[in-house]
Amino acid sequence: MAEQFDAKTQKRADVCLNKCSTCKKGREKQSGFSFKLVKLEDKLNICPWCKAYRKVYGVPAWENPPES
Repeated sequence: MAEQFDAKTQKRADVCLNKCSTCKKGREKQSGFSFKLVKLEDKLNICPWCKAYRKVYGVPAWENPPES
């Protein structure tokens, strides 16, 4: 994560990581409705927070960020 992002993108990624209950539950369980919903949102590319998460962490919103 050496690349720097603007404050807006970083804040959106933080919301997806720490505050979005759907994404958090999907990452925790790796199955069920929340997981499928997060995957669908990513496929349709409709959630700005999930897009920022992918941009900042380099992985889709249903995966945990890589350890650095």
